Amino acid sequence: MNKKLIISLFLSLGLAITNLSYGEITEENYEEAANLYNNAIDLYKSDEIEKSIEYFTKALELRPDFYEAHYNLAQILMSLNRYDEAIKSLEVIAKLKPNDTENLYNLGKLYYKKGYLSKSHEYLKKISVNSPQYDSAKLLISKIEKRQDELNLETKINEHQNFSNSQGKLIGIELESFSAPSGSAIDNRGNIYVASFTENQIYKISIYGQKTLYSKSTLIKGPIGLAMDKDNNLYVANYSANNIIKITPNNIATIFADINKPYCLTYDLAHNRLYVTEQSTNKLVKYDL
Repeated sequence: MNKKLIISLFLSLGLAITNLSYGEITEENYEEAANLYNNAIDLYKSDEIEKSIEYFTKALELRPDFYEAHYNLAQILMSLNRYDEAIKSLEVIAKLKPNDTENLYNLGKLYYKKGYLSKSHEYLKKISVNSPQYDSAKLLISKIEKRQDELNLETKINEHQNFSNSQGKLIGIELESFSAPSGSAIDNRGNIYVASFTENQIYKISIYGQKTLYSKSTLIKGPIGLAMDKDNNLYVANYSANNIIKITPNNIATIFADINKPYCLTYDLAHNRLYVTEQSTNKLVKYDL
């Protein structure tokens, strides 16, 4: 068996006891958990794997926030392909040490193996650029997103085939609800953006179907039309403010142009232009981007 690194640890009663809402951890439990942990280490080194797992588990029953025990137990369970059990310890570690990038990657990898793409993506996206696991996480994210795109396409095809009336006309499928929804746009990844006229906000529906608030900039006033350019800059027809605002992919909003009662927006990819209908003058206005 390919053994993972096991952390040897000899704990003293002088160390701080951490309580993460698991109930009171006494000094007696702390000492017994440390002894069980060290016995588990010795058992693992002697290739008594199941016995080692048993002792790590007992140590965690006494002290549920025992990071090193969770770490070593998860490593052993992963090497045995016991993913469901390993995930339980990895999830606890994620609460104890949210910035542990090795743990985040392990969670993302196991959820990917289990087929939970959204959950895997959630953990992998937390891994920072300067971490050792970043390149591996980035590669796995690309696989997830490619697979998710395939699943979304397959779902759309099935929906078009299955949701039609007796005359053969397609029946719309409700995705989300909004307060006074107006314009919508889609970026080059397939994420959808929807304006709420009454809330003065822009919402985003990810390719995984998750609805989040994308922008609530104070510049947004009565948004109507939306358009997305090739660089994923979002343009908003600000009907009540008589202007168009531009929201970058970094979510920075600025006034792009002043125009009286802008309504519909259309982006021309071939010529990199933005077309706007100006309701007050019954005109179509062109902007070269």
